[in-house]
Amino acid sequence: MKNVYDEIQLFYDECIDFDGIIEQASIEKYLRKKAWRGNSDADLKCIWKNLQWFIYYLDYIDLYDLNELSDLDYAKSLFWIAENNDTMVLNEDSVKDFFAILEDFYRYLLKEKQISQLESLRNGKKYFFVEEQFTLPEIKSTDEEFYENLHTTKELSMKDANKLNVLLEKLLNKIGLYYKNEEFSFDFNRALSLYSGPFNVVPDEDGEEFWLGFWDYYLFDYHLVKNDSTPLRYFYESKKDVLTADEKHILNDLLRAKFTVFYINRLVNESVVECTNLLTDEKIQLPTPDYGLHDYKKVILYGHIYLDGVVMLNYITSIPASTILRKRIKEEIMRQQCLYKYQDPEVNIEQFFERHAIMVRHTIDILVHLAKVNVVAPELLLHQFPTIKQAIEKPDESVTLLLQSLAKRYKFSLHATDLLLKMWGSFFNSFKSTDRAEFIAAGIFLSFATINGVNFINKKNFLKKLAVSDKEFSNSCKKIAEALQLRVFDPRYLTEEGFVLSLYAF
Repeated sequence: MKNVYDEIQLFYDECIDFDGIIEQASIEKYLRKKAWRGNSDADLKCIWKNLQWFIYYLDYIDLYDLNELSDLDYAKSLFWIAENNDTMVLNEDSVKDFFAILEDFYRYLLKEKQISQLESLRNGKKYFFVEEQFTLPEIKSTDEEFYENLHTTKELSMKDANKLNVLLEKLLNKIGLYYKNEEFSFDFNRALSLYSGPFNVVPDEDGEEFWLGFWDYYLFDYHLVKNDSTPLRYFYESKKDVLTADEKHILNDLLRAKFTVFYINRLVNESVVECTNLLTDEKIQLPTPDYGLHDYKKVILYGHIYLDGVVMLNYITSIPASTILRKRIKEEIMRQQCLYKYQDPEVNIEQFFERHAIMVRHTIDILVHLAKVNVVAPELLLHQFPTIKQAIEKPDESVTLLLQSLAKRYKFSLHATDLLLKMWGSFFNSFKSTDRAEFIAAGIFLSFATINGVNFINKKNFLKKLAVSDKEFSNSCKKIAEALQLRVFDPRYLTEEGFVLSLYAF
């Protein structure tokens, strides 16, 4: 960014609703006055960053009139900002700076007759200073048990339903803001790549259906690179100490939701439909879809369901599918589960979905839109792959450490790294190599990458850093391939990316 005004423009471009909270023109005019008085661009950016997070908070509480903010709202704003902005630490200096910036801006708004008073802001500051001594107040929501009480409510009133929708939207916005932090940028882009697939184009922000589906996948089914947790679970575990009781209850329900592929059998009554789980044939009753029931027997649906929760359904995707096509989809998914059993012989369909829901999404999309006869390559199903050999003795530690280092350098996920080390362990127990660690590691690592269709590793530079020649590398790869009977898209060592890519490769 060139200056603070570029940052402001980008912020308001991303969401036009922000202009209804505090006008972009007002902030820019205020900052230009500060600049004329000698404030540097760094000073202006600091002021803007505080105002930006204050606007995020106002959007979170759905309040568009600064005159309606209470004393408590201002106190709560700091706690909310600290929860959602990792760079904000609540201490005496940060609290004083925040209120000083806000009061100076409010004085300008008061002069421009855009607000009517400063008392609520000043009273909000008093929560943090008792007899001029700094303290962090205990602030609790008066509605903390609202969601939990809904579990015993037979029928939601319109008022409670609206309140629930606002509560859920605010929580999801909070989670969305959390994952927009820079530390998750690699995961976000990796998830986008997995979700869109090798040939699909990511739309701009106007592609509402795409982004709703993506966030549903990202929060519930994507696995973070460093810890293999889903973003929803990681958020809960990381933030549970600062979440309200309502937010914890909602998250506990959402975390119990399972990815399900199903279709509608019949209308039970005007508010309930009977559905069938495509993979298990289990009958389930769900709320009638918001979009109605036109041609409901000719569609297939998928999304996350928790039957015992107040929020039973999250974002549900509906796709046209005949009875014959539904059968084909089921067959292909069951075949994929069979291939995955090379990695986990005891896996059931629910556990398979927990690891590879994205592959199921792509399978449905391919069969509906690309009209392929087979999604899973027949040759993979017909070929009998050797089982992964369990370690009889611990593999050479020097190779293991080198492989772990390479996996970290190339940002392999924790799950991919585990498969990489299984491949190394299986080779170690199949072939007693006397080659030095670098030869073996180079062969294992790039063989694993080739199996999964990885094409971003520069082989020449890779081998140069390990001081391994092309001939030595080729010999190592040949030994590994023969010992393990490897082939491209070998299901024993396929990662999440590898499985998705394999659907489009044959």
